[in-house]
Amino acid sequence: MSGLMAWFWNEDVWLPPGFTWHYLTHSTHFSFPVFMDAWTYPFAIAAVFIALRYLVLNPFVFVPLGRFLGIKEVRPRSPAHYDGLETVFRRYRTRPSPQVLAEAATTLGWSERQVERWLRQRAAVSKTSPLTKFCNLLWETSYYISYSILGAVVLWDKEWLWNIDHCFIGFPEHSVDGWVWAYYMVSLGFYWSLTITHFFQYRRKDSTQLFVHHLLTILLISFSWVVNFVRIGTLVLVVHECGDIPMLLAKICKLCRKQFAMDVFFLIFLVLWLCTRVGLYPFWIMKTTLFRAHVILQVWYPVYYIFNGLLLGLLLIHIMWTYLILRIVVRMLLFKEISDVRSSSEASNEDDDTTKKEA
Repeated sequence: MSGLMAWFWNEDVWLPPGFTWHYLTHSTHFSFPVFMDAWTYPFAIAAVFIALRYLVLNPFVFVPLGRFLGIKEVRPRSPAHYDGLETVFRRYRTRPSPQVLAEAATTLGWSERQVERWLRQRAAVSKTSPLTKFCNLLWETSYYISYSILGAVVLWDKEWLWNIDHCFIGFPEHSVDGWVWAYYMVSLGFYWSLTITHFFQYRRKDSTQLFVHHLLTILLISFSWVVNFVRIGTLVLVVHECGDIPMLLAKICKLCRKQFAMDVFFLIFLVLWLCTRVGLYPFWIMKTTLFRAHVILQVWYPVYYIFNGLLLGLLLIHIMWTYLILRIVVRMLLFKEISDVRSSSEASNEDDDTTKKEA
């Protein structure tokens, strides 16, 4: 095991030439990130977030507020349970192949139409109710607003916010102060809480993608913490975490049937998204990591390429989401309809359509 750990934490891979783990972690003139902090404190913070969300805010704030605004806990009656049909539903949702549909009907002695009706009813039950969706949106909105304010407070007096070159000047001998430490740990704790509660929430059409997104986010934050790319990491966080607030508010307005407010928040979201994810992220942050960092550091080492590869992967996701968002803009202009195809739907469009037909 010690040999495996020594191979994994090879200083030639993780650190710039001339530095060792012992020197960085035992120096007295600066405070290097402690590796285990990223794997201890965030779980405690996640537990606090989960307790705050489900034991305090949901029952005493979000649910009463939702009911006051006229949002109801509407949920259709669950169909009778059949193990075979549950298996078909988990694998195919409401669109099994003709062969699977015929086999299920034959096994139960039903017609194929009866099987299709059962699958549609089961899909309707699996969807999140409007009131639950409202609580989820309000929780995420509350977090992102609070975290964005925290980011502004933490980074306002930091030199690397105003001159991004300071993310690499003097690297890796950068101290992590208490506020930056808290900024990182809170973010990790939040995404761990989403990962944990993912298994206890109703299935969404993008549940798998969201779960992978949470894990990748945790990986990126933890990776930047371990190698002390914390300064550039804080800039990535502050650029990303503010971007979804207007979209979340637009979804809340949609649930409250406030069409004008929904349109306004969506347009704000569109502008903010383009400025942060398509503007600042590639042309400010990535431009520095790709074309300035190695000039400042005067070295090339494996982690530099790994980190830039992860950032490029994140940029590809942004490009894909930007395409989907622009589709929303076209839909809004043509059909006066707004829906966040990245994350808002709780079931597939096909499920919605067939449920409406059944009703």
